[in-house]
Amino acid sequence: MLSVFMLGSCKAPQLSRTEKVKLPSVFVEDSSDTLTMASMSWKSFFPDHYLTAYIDTALANNHTFLKAVERMSIARAQMKVGKGAMFPEVMLGVGGNVQRFGEYTMDGVGNSTTNTSDLQADKHIPSPYKSVNIGLNFQWEADIWGKLNDKRRASAKRWMSSIEATRLAQTLLVCEVANTYYKLVGLDKKAYVLHLAIEKTKESQELAEILMNEGEESRLSVDQFRSRSLKLEDMLLQTEQEIAETERGFAVLLGKYPFEIKRSTFEQVSSFGFPIEVGIPAQLLRNRPDVVAAELELLASKSDLSAARKTFFPSLVIGGSGGWEAFSLNKWFSSPASMVYNLAAGLTAPIFKRNEVRALWAEAKANQRIALLDYHQTVLQSYVEVVDLISASEQMSLRKELKAEESRIHHRSIYNANKLFKAGFAGYLDVLSADERYLDCELERIELNIAYCKLHTMLYRSLGGGTF
Repeated sequence: MLSVFMLGSCKAPQLSRTEKVKLPSVFVEDSSDTLTMASMSWKSFFPDHYLTAYIDTALANNHTFLKAVERMSIARAQMKVGKGAMFPEVMLGVGGNVQRFGEYTMDGVGNSTTNTSDLQADKHIPSPYKSVNIGLNFQWEADIWGKLNDKRRASAKRWMSSIEATRLAQTLLVCEVANTYYKLVGLDKKAYVLHLAIEKTKESQELAEILMNEGEESRLSVDQFRSRSLKLEDMLLQTEQEIAETERGFAVLLGKYPFEIKRSTFEQVSSFGFPIEVGIPAQLLRNRPDVVAAELELLASKSDLSAARKTFFPSLVIGGSGGWEAFSLNKWFSSPASMVYNLAAGLTAPIFKRNEVRALWAEAKANQRIALLDYHQTVLQSYVEVVDLISASEQMSLRKELKAEESRIHHRSIYNANKLFKAGFAGYLDVLSADERYLDCELERIELNIAYCKLHTMLYRSLGGGTF
């Protein structure tokens, strides 16, 4: 049986066009190398064997990252749902019912008159009425315009986008583990420098006490050195507390309970060299997970728009069912006597739902424009982020050299100030001033070297996070 319900024709608007992203040819004027650190694995990028082992542990145990992996599984399941819309929906049904009709009802009277003597006894309608049935039902929308195929493509693009989101989560986790590790190395060095400063200050205090007993210095100089020693001890306690808290946070990042965290020394980490090849800007479009995800979302929105456009066109739905139905079980599978089936097809098109369809079409167009803007914004921000980090890396490398030379000068000043103080040619204030300037310089040098390591980690992430 073929039933045609309603036909309507609508003129659908055309698909909107999208712009192509045009990036500059190079990040910096003096660089056009197509090699990039983004093509390296994190195992190759980070030279510290302690750090690579911790990253491996975090990728296996970190709860936030594992949840991102599960979200990718959800997206894969949704993609299968979209793909399944292309095939018929088939269901198996088994049922039974018992029903008694009243004698003074239309059904009751009709049944009594039907059960005549010339009708075979096994075909008489029983009272109460019993029915058992088993059969298959199916329904299929023929994709004559490609609407379902567009929806399938959209779900596939979003599944691919979820893969890129997982890659991004993995990259962020690698960077977070590396940055926390470098922070611990810097705190270790800071604690070591404070230990040395406390020892030096105590030595100066002892010298001031000797000079005070000889009448060459006053109690004031002794108290000043003692006061500075107490201040440094307080700074050391704060640093040790920060180390303990950072170690516990690092263990949580690895998905483990607190444990002893082994790490390289500050001097070893400072001597490590990082790859410096940044490549060309066009590589961002295929290396950065957030850029690729934004591009995939744009493609998915185009498929959504195409599917919304085809909603204006008629839909052909074919359905039917087949099986066996009888009064009793012993007649259930009597074939062909107990066999039943039906087949139907319908062609429908929107008429009174036209405003709703147009609203969906307008929403799909707006979503596509938003996806396009998000894509352009992501690419622009990615490019600027890389340029900023390249510039910062160059400047920080120069600053490291300057700070190292400044530290050497301050260290020499401490030696000379103590010699002059012991000989009586310099006062205690000169010694205190030299100590303070050297300590400040050393703490700044530590922060600068650790920031340099973190900056290259961020540059690695900004260029795409490498391969996994």
